[in-house]
Amino acid sequence: MIGLSLTAIGQRPLSECLAIYEELKGELALDFLELAVGTRCDLSLIPTDTPLALHDRCLYEGTHKLPFALAAPESWEGYRQHLASRDVRLLSVHPPLRSEMSLDSIRSNREALESLLGIPVCLEVMPATNYWLSADDFRPQPDTLSDIPLLLDISHINLWARGRDAEVRGWVERLLPQAIAIHLSHNNGRSDSHDLIPAGIWFQESVAEWHARGLSVTYESLPEAFAQYERMDKQRRRNKQ
Repeated sequence: MIGLSLTAIGQRPLSECLAIYEELKGELALDFLELAVGTRCDLSLIPTDTPLALHDRCLYEGTHKLPFALAAPESWEGYRQHLASRDVRLLSVHPPLRSEMSLDSIRSNREALESLLGIPVCLEVMPATNYWLSADDFRPQPDTLSDIPLLLDISHINLWARGRDAEVRGWVERLLPQAIAIHLSHNNGRSDSHDLIPAGIWFQESVAEWHARGLSVTYESLPEAFAQYERMDKQRRRNKQ
């Protein structure tokens, strides 16, 4: 599956984001829309026939953001109720801070959440070492985490590798066997800036292969060719330069 995240096109009213998604659906061969931070994701405003994925805590009721955290099972029921009648393909979640819960608790909570919602739940690899599933957790023994389904965020891995493409590719190849989802974005190797994706970037040739392998591949920033739809705050900043 190929998807577009609201993170890539947000800082706009939801109605405008939905129109952009429809416009890009054919050109990017999109199968689903990922609800994520950047725009108020009120399901009542999204057509019921729109296939969805969810990224972490993103759902709203009107102007109220619904509580949700992997570490707080009491917060899950609201998400279950809201998603029950929707076509939701996947939920990806940020791992908690190391100080918040143990790795064993993360494993058991992920499994319980997946069972409750009845959809795949994966955990995102994180750029900062104060969170679980950062680079240090995969050195030198990644097998200790091999039972956790992963969301491979290419930008986060680019930060691990400080922008060195060969090292990024090595990490992706190493972790791909346990990945069920991939986020596509770009940065300079120093900050998670969600820049436009340059033409000819190394992973461009891999998207079709990952899709064929059954992975959920999501544009978390747009290719440069679609810069006019870039999330509004980034677009304003770029136009001032």
